[in-house]
Amino acid sequence: MPQAPSTRWCPTPEQLMILEELYRSGVRTPDASQIQQITAHLSRYGRIEGKNVFYWFQNHKARERQKLRRRLSIHHHLLCSGYPLPLFPRRQLHCFQDAPVSPLPHHH
Repeated sequence: MPQAPSTRWCPTPEQLMILEELYRSGVRTPDASQIQQITAHLSRYGRIEGKNVFYWFQNHKARERQKLRRRLSIHHHLLCSGYPLPLFPRRQLHCFQDAPVSPLPHHH
């Protein structure tokens, strides 16, 4: 049975490069007019719709947050397990969950 052509958007390398550059320059949640401008610009390099731009930014932001959470979780796990981290001397790092709590001095 023949397959129907995919309606999924596949960005060209040029489109991806431009989107990533926009993201790196600080564009995170473009408004409707920015989406329209970006879509018009990217359409020179292949088929694209405004919803593709909207969802690309939404997904990219979510994936960046996921990556950061994973890195922080791994870092925290290694730190608290006493695993030596190459960039930081052990004495400068503390696992806050295991750190002793000392009372703050009272100022009169």
